[in-house]
Amino acid sequence: MLRRRLLCASALVACLSAPATAQTTVDLWHVFNIETDMIHQAIKDYNASQDEYRIEPRVLPFVQLQTELIKAVATGDVPDLITVDNPVLVSLAAQGALEDLTDLVSESENIDPEVYVEGPWRSNVWRDQIYGVPRDANTIGVYYNKDMFREAGLDPESPPATWDELRDAAQTLAGDGVNGIAFSAIMSEEGPFQWLPFLYQAGGSLDNINSPEAVEALQFWVDLVESGSASPDVVNMRQYEAANTFMAGNAAMAISGPWELPRIEQEADFDWSLALLPVKADKNIRASALGGYNWAIPAGAENVDGAFEFIEFMSRQDVLQNGWDTGRLPPRTDITVPDPRWPEAFATFNEQLQTAIPRGPHPRWPEISKALQIAIQEALTGRKSAQDALDSAAATINPILQETPL
Repeated sequence: MLRRRLLCASALVACLSAPATAQTTVDLWHVFNIETDMIHQAIKDYNASQDEYRIEPRVLPFVQLQTELIKAVATGDVPDLITVDNPVLVSLAAQGALEDLTDLVSESENIDPEVYVEGPWRSNVWRDQIYGVPRDANTIGVYYNKDMFREAGLDPESPPATWDELRDAAQTLAGDGVNGIAFSAIMSEEGPFQWLPFLYQAGGSLDNINSPEAVEALQFWVDLVESGSASPDVVNMRQYEAANTFMAGNAAMAISGPWELPRIEQEADFDWSLALLPVKADKNIRASALGGYNWAIPAGAENVDGAFEFIEFMSRQDVLQNGWDTGRLPPRTDITVPDPRWPEAFATFNEQLQTAIPRGPHPRWPEISKALQIAIQEALTGRKSAQDALDSAAATINPILQETPL
């Protein structure tokens, strides 16, 4: 009898201490394996801040997330929320893989399209419907070794501002096992990401990819390699490897983005700084590439409301401010980052972001990008001239854009 009373008492205590309602699980797939990324603390804070939803994250490698999502959509077993590399989002939306968020955004008190930087917001829109919300943004600039500039007789306070100045500085800085500049021309999305700003600065465009302006932009990269200012290995070099080359003192300059700032701060044992991408002097067109991730809800998600509530939470000013700690720029114009780390780099990248152009947006961006990747590789390895390489790319890209313009 005593044992039964004790069991009943234990059961009563358990009932009294249990939450009134169980939290609904919201499954989130994301790619941010860096522990300091804002997403990890935000998930903990969100789960503790309310008792209706609980975010359950799953980290996937960048190259696997899109493939896994397509499989999940086909089987009907999708997560509730994902992070999407911004040039891929419209492609997924066009395939019917994402929920239309237009009505949810219009009803939101926290997400106002008018306060977002144009490029990040535009990467979420397909046929006037909204399929995502920007999580963060990034772009690229030129890191440079101020010590090497001094040793070469160059002014470290006046980094190259034009293509001609960049070419001359890279040539002057090259030698003794040091490349003047490092960049990524690898056969992946990173190649077009780094080359497209030069296309736009030359006055070129994707819908006329074999124009004289486009050829001049590609030839500029070819000249850097053929002159010895850049290594032929750029065709195999990922962006983080270009940054590695810079940090190791084997390249005087490197084209890369703000995500490298934490590593450069720790590993670069020299005086360094950052500059805007140089412009082509006779055009003076300021342009860069837009990177970053968007929030999206897969088609058929069970907990759309819970997923969107977390998107709203992640879009708050106090959350977005924390992104810069790992080199993630706020995608909104109304976000102030108080006392930012790397203040000069923050100002430079933030300025560059204002002219960062999305890749696409286009439902067949992966095909367009692949044609660009091939052209870049063919020209830099000498298999084709810049003109012939871009003629081949045009044969693929022009029909796509004629069918569905940018």
